Amino acid sequence: MVRLAAERRAARQAELERALGRAGIPRRFQGRGFADYRAAGPEQQAALAVCRGYAERFEEAQAHGRCLLLVGGPGTGKTHLACAILAAVIGAGRSGLFIAVSEALRLIRDAYSPRAARSESEAFALLTEPDLLVLDEVGVAIGDGEKRQAMLFDVLNARYAAQRPTVLIGNLTAAELGAYLGERIMDRLLESGSAVVPFTWASHRRGGRDV
Repeated sequence: MVRLAAERRAARQAELERALGRAGIPRRFQGRGFADYRAAGPEQQAALAVCRGYAERFEEAQAHGRCLLLVGGPGTGKTHLACAILAAVIGAGRSGLFIAVSEALRLIRDAYSPRAARSESEAFALLTEPDLLVLDEVGVAIGDGEKRQAMLFDVLNARYAAQRPTVLIGNLTAAELGAYLGERIMDRLLESGSAVVPFTWASHRRGGRDV
């Protein structure tokens, strides 16, 4: 039974990657792990510890539907740590997807086209069925704000109801993230011990490292 369940999870991840035409983790961040993250100060070390602990205890996060919100300025390592979490989750035999908000919304909108490659329910399933969804670029202004919030609510509420964890990455403060997503979504994301991790230090990118 254990082997069969593992095979089914692997098949689900392979199907997900085929449907999107790419792996779950962006090429630039493939191979990046927790050991590669530069944690020079106590704040970086705390963020690393939270993200590593989330990956190591992902089964517990699944049991309670716990999410993780990585917020702060660009170049501070949010994407690196989110991809390290996702790699650990996929490596443990679970399914996972990394996707930007803009691409996620486009998947849903494109389903309404007469020449759509997939139905609305199929597009919706790509976002709601993975064991872990990493949603990047939360905060980017895309289209009508109310429509954007409504589509994001449908996705995140479905994951909330199924207790499927989500990691959100945004170049925002926690308050700005709440305004972008809306109160209904934030209430669901922060339930059951979900954590907000602030990345308040300066960008690492000027040192020549993508994070």
